[in-house]
Amino acid sequence: MAPVLSSRLSTINRRAVRYVLLFGLIFGIAYFLFGIAPGVRTGILKPYTGFLARVVTGIVNLFGSGAVAAGTLVKTERFSMDIAMGCDGVEACCFFLAGVLAFPTTWRAKLIGLGFGIPVIQLINLGRLVGLFYAGTYWPSLEEELHVYVAQTVVILFSTAVLVYWLDRFAIRHRPA
Repeated sequence: MAPVLSSRLSTINRRAVRYVLLFGLIFGIAYFLFGIAPGVRTGILKPYTGFLARVVTGIVNLFGSGAVAAGTLVKTERFSMDIAMGCDGVEACCFFLAGVLAFPTTWRAKLIGLGFGIPVIQLINLGRLVGLFYAGTYWPSLEEELHVYVAQTVVILFSTAVLVYWLDRFAIRHRPA
């Protein structure tokens, strides 16, 4: 292999390894802070899941569901759904946050990514919650499988798509030389 090509591949490999290690570190810290730390879980995320329950209730009531929110519970005569911590989109946001912050680009590009990406991921998760509510209402025998296997996968895939979109539209264009 030519020395220049070998040097170029070595630089690319170092950048990739740096990105993966930094991604893992940032994800671990973010997940600990937003997913495990007791003060954040009870002081921020628990009220947030209650907020999500009220929003889901508002959305499904637009279509005549007659749902009521009680804390983190969304319930009707036919179905009730508890929006537990872990159903709040935090993991997907931590994934996205780590991907954005670990990527070598300008802080402006990172702030743009976080500013549009996290709300988009939360909207995706909100769509997941509404979909799961309707699945539980009309197909209760499928709701658990849809929740565990399909809906979580869809949120992660769409979160990855948002990250790729940000990389393509903003991060790579503002990447330092």
